[in-house]
Amino acid sequence: MNAMVKHKGYWCEKVRDGVKVRTQHFANGQRETLIQPRYLYIPTVDVDDPDCWVEDIDQSGTLLEQEQLKERAERARWKSGQRAKRNCRWKIKEAGFNEMLTLTYRANQGDLALCRKHFAAWLRKMRKALPGFRGVWGFERQERGAYHVHVACDRLPRLMQFRGAKVLSWKVGTAMWRDVVGANNGMCYVGGKGGRFNRYRSPAKIAGYISKYLTKDHENGEFGSRMWDSTRGLTPPPAMTMEFPGVGLADAIAMAWDLPEGHVVVQHTCNKLNTVWLLYSEPDPAAGRVH
Repeated sequence: MNAMVKHKGYWCEKVRDGVKVRTQHFANGQRETLIQPRYLYIPTVDVDDPDCWVEDIDQSGTLLEQEQLKERAERARWKSGQRAKRNCRWKIKEAGFNEMLTLTYRANQGDLALCRKHFAAWLRKMRKALPGFRGVWGFERQERGAYHVHVACDRLPRLMQFRGAKVLSWKVGTAMWRDVVGANNGMCYVGGKGGRFNRYRSPAKIAGYISKYLTKDHENGEFGSRMWDSTRGLTPPPAMTMEFPGVGLADAIAMAWDLPEGHVVVQHTCNKLNTVWLLYSEPDPAAGRVH
């Protein structure tokens, strides 16, 4: 049975008819395909009759209004987090980043504004030492209260020219960070803290892993504060959306499996209701790897 919903001020029958397919192609060959239901809203009244307009009952000051406001705020926060994760992932994929840095404080530094200021100063130093340095970054509060910063970037050279000598890149990053935050007051970890990040994994998995890291504190961040950002010029390509009336999800998935030659599936998944399907694919990373 189809649902009855209010749409554009009138009662309508919400009818599922086919699918919408959104595809995204990135510069390095990675692809994303999203298949979701396509809905029609069929008015059950005469939309030209002013008497058929649905008037909302004023719930100001009621318990229902409080519950609705709370639900809307939670929904908005969740959508903001999903949007941040998606945009972050798209920027990383478009740039082809395959390195992750983590900047930490030794002191329990819990001031987000100060952390932003420190990071901006460190970024200026890095771009001076390594022209063309670019990245996507996110601010995360640790359990102890201190902030740290995760940065997705191009793979750093093993050695960098620094103060008249060739120095390991992580030592350069740490020295510049300590120039900003104070001697012995922090570290710059290459590969994430503890070195758990594997830079040789699939580029698409790298993007998914880092985007989760960079945005995991976005929903719970300080009110009104954007918890991630990027250098300029990292603009993902526009998505292409197509509608297929009368086509079922299974048939649409079958069409989406027709990948370009040399592409491999990185991930495919359905939502809990089996109404939305997502596919990540990319050129086979092993094809260009030297054994």
